[in-house]
Amino acid sequence: MNIKITKKSASAKKLFIHLIITAIFVFLSGCSTISETFPSLNDLTKNFTAKSTEQSLKDPANVLTTVQPSMAATSVSEIAGGNTATPEPTPSIYSIQLWVPPQFDIEQDTQTGEAFADVVSSYMEENPNIEITVRVKAVSGDGSMLNTVTAANQIAKDALPSLAIMSHSDVETCVQRNLLQPIETGIFSDTGSWFNYAKQSAVSDNNTYAIPLFGDALVIAYRNSKIGAELGDWHDILGRGLPIDFTPASANSTFGPFMYLSMGGQLINDQGQPFLDQQKLLDTLNFFLVGSQNGSFPPSIAQLADQNQAWQKFNDGTYSIIITPFSSFRHYKSSEISVRSLPLQVNSIEYPMINTWNLVMLEDNPFIQGEAIKFAEYLSNVTINNDLSFSAGYLPVRNGASDDLSDDPEYDLVRMICENGVLVPHNAVYNKTIPVLNNAVTQVIKGQASPENAAKEAITSLN
Repeated sequence: MNIKITKKSASAKKLFIHLIITAIFVFLSGCSTISETFPSLNDLTKNFTAKSTEQSLKDPANVLTTVQPSMAATSVSEIAGGNTATPEPTPSIYSIQLWVPPQFDIEQDTQTGEAFADVVSSYMEENPNIEITVRVKAVSGDGSMLNTVTAANQIAKDALPSLAIMSHSDVETCVQRNLLQPIETGIFSDTGSWFNYAKQSAVSDNNTYAIPLFGDALVIAYRNSKIGAELGDWHDILGRGLPIDFTPASANSTFGPFMYLSMGGQLINDQGQPFLDQQKLLDTLNFFLVGSQNGSFPPSIAQLADQNQAWQKFNDGTYSIIITPFSSFRHYKSSEISVRSLPLQVNSIEYPMINTWNLVMLEDNPFIQGEAIKFAEYLSNVTINNDLSFSAGYLPVRNGASDDLSDDPEYDLVRMICENGVLVPHNAVYNKTIPVLNNAVTQVIKGQASPENAAKEAITSLN
């Protein structure tokens, strides 16, 4: 079929071509306009980067809310194009909160409180960037330090202190409950400067959880004007028939256990289980029977359970001799009262049942941890610790007292006890054996059981 192009169709064709050319022209013009209105993609990226950098320098925290998640951990310098990461800022003031038992209350006008307050103040003066706040917590009861730390760890960790001073028993309990932070310190590298009982109290579950600060041990305090000649061995002391004040009704009394251990008794068997040697226990109970028959341990004494009550009876003249912790003697010390160690058995040199007060860490912030450890190391510095121990009325934990302390009337006594001191047994042993042993002692003093029957009953109840 032949197609013929007319003049009219030719005109239309020209018009169509003209429209196409015009459209192309308009399109190209439009691209120019768009180009003038919007920058290229590279320009857009440059503009975003420049603005982000400018804003980051003004408000780095704001950058983390605007950049993509992968950039959230990027430092300000890296966002701005640098290669050096900005170090995390350190606080200008370190706040260390320290919980202490009542005897270390720096607000109290006592020998111990004042001595401890002086050391804390001196440390803050030497370290103006450190602020130490001291809070007092009870030793026992619902509001005790142990109960408060346990509760706070479960419901309000922010309320926990950086450091706390705890007894050896409470330290062990806290370790078992996973409440304490291990302490990384090189202070124990000089092993020869630490007394053995103190080194033992620093470690629990094969980790260092405590820095020992003070020791405490049983001693005999007496009123010079009432006892006559200087006290000799136990045969001499019991033979005088003078009532001896102590607290046999307390489940935690350590006089009975002291006598049992000094006679060669053991609290752990070969399998590492709590244990009482029946013969040594019988010897111990016979000791208290003789004392009861001579009037040294009258039945009335068996009712005493509180150390403060015991000292009230000593101070009012009811008793002239008292078995007491060394720290209590130093607290009540006067010119009329003297002190000596508890006599040991023949061939025995170990001085058992030494307790300790230790600094532990609960802080989990690494910045505060470092400063808290520095303060702990300061308190246990050999010179500072010895001065503080004598001033506060406790036994030192480190071997190296300054010459100034040799003039202290109890210096030789303290040195002897520290050099031969043996730490109180572990909680698992202590909590099972000591109450049983004390109950047997009380029964004998009251005349409720013979030493033989009391010993058999104790062994049976332990097993």
